[in-house]
Amino acid sequence: MLDFRGLVKILEERGELYRISRAVEPKFEMPAVMEQIEKQRKAFIFENVKGAKFPVIGGVLNRIECYGWALGIRPGDPFTARDMDARFEKAKASRIAPRVVATGPVKDVVRTGGEINLADIPVPTVFELDSGAFITAACGFSRNPHTGQLNVGVYRTLILGKNIVAVNASSLSDLRTFYQHAENNGTSMPIALAIGVEPALQMAAACKLPADQSELDVAGALQGKAIDLVKCETSDLLVPANAEMIIEGRVDFSRKIVNTLGEFAGQYGPETAPVTEITAITHRKDAMFYSILAGKNPEHNTLGSMAIFSIQRGLAGALRRQLPQIRDINVYLDPKFGSMAHIVFSIAKSNDAEPMQMIEAAFRMAGGFFPVSHITKRIVVVDDDVNVHDLEDVEWAIWTRIGEASKFRVIPNVESWELERCAKEGRGSLRVGVDATMDMEDRDKLLRPIIPGAGKVQLADYLNKKSAA
Repeated sequence: MLDFRGLVKILEERGELYRISRAVEPKFEMPAVMEQIEKQRKAFIFENVKGAKFPVIGGVLNRIECYGWALGIRPGDPFTARDMDARFEKAKASRIAPRVVATGPVKDVVRTGGEINLADIPVPTVFELDSGAFITAACGFSRNPHTGQLNVGVYRTLILGKNIVAVNASSLSDLRTFYQHAENNGTSMPIALAIGVEPALQMAAACKLPADQSELDVAGALQGKAIDLVKCETSDLLVPANAEMIIEGRVDFSRKIVNTLGEFAGQYGPETAPVTEITAITHRKDAMFYSILAGKNPEHNTLGSMAIFSIQRGLAGALRRQLPQIRDINVYLDPKFGSMAHIVFSIAKSNDAEPMQMIEAAFRMAGGFFPVSHITKRIVVVDDDVNVHDLEDVEWAIWTRIGEASKFRVIPNVESWELERCAKEGRGSLRVGVDATMDMEDRDKLLRPIIPGAGKVQLADYLNKKSAA
């Protein structure tokens, strides 16, 4: 298993990393270059960011193969999103608790008081309407006020001044509930941002886990050994000893900031966050600042897929339990479809009314962290000869098996989750049901042409071999 620097090393050795020595402005210019490099699915290090004292690194986890390399898969060996999902499920069942150590590389340099200056850090400003420069790759550490357990998540953080930031907590995050608890009790709370952590921890921090499971325990299981933690300088929080940098702070709920950042689905998203005063910065003597290019860009969206696994599993599981007629199901959660889920399931229907009845039932039921209707824009039902995991096959079914308008259903004014930015306040947004199954009367005339036995034929058996006598 690789730590952060180990992954960077293997990327550079494989020619997967660009070093940029030319001086760049962190506002707009650097993100524009980052975007071009990300399109090539390469990593990057900017060695000369104007006004900053650290280099910027990013793109290290911009495709799923990089996750495999970080977890010990040999470059060249296959590793898919399903493999990553399976790794997570195994890690959840075989957790390894973190280990507290006396010190670590992240304590090489300790800055407090007047030595703190966030301007030293090369935080990019990406989009024209962003509220400012956002830290995007930090793993935020806080404590559950009810259990005392450490909690880790990835939170966008706006730089507001020399020693002031705003750490945003979405409605999906445990941090939002910790904020509410502290504010309701009239207290402040400590928080710490860890930048450049072990890749396994970065993955676990982005994953949505059940409340009784620790991201640190799952990260330990993912990498096969405990995450080493050290105590913060100005609070009792524990943070990764091998991180590149730690930013410690205290959240003040008497001041709140509305801020906007370009999001994963290619749109702007406003958030409101309390102000945090920075109390210490510690870092390696040769620290690199890890930055993930925000918006609809590869590393941002690939890391976001870690959370999607749990949502997909929750939605699919709930639907299977409530609708046992389902033969196969796939939950599409991909930025190319915006911020919402698109669910496709197959059935062997017994009558023409069944598919639409199932669609209506599905939109009414709860699933995982949300009711299905909150997070799902469209549900498509297909016959069991259609591959629900092949979007091209699903589209083919929609446009070859629908002959009547009644096979489309538009449901207006449905309450939605916060990431569907087009939803109207008090009115929600629409949902779409599509019955892409053959009508019972058309089954004989809409049969698909197939080659008998084709599924059992393996091309490899016919290549590079002498013909049988």
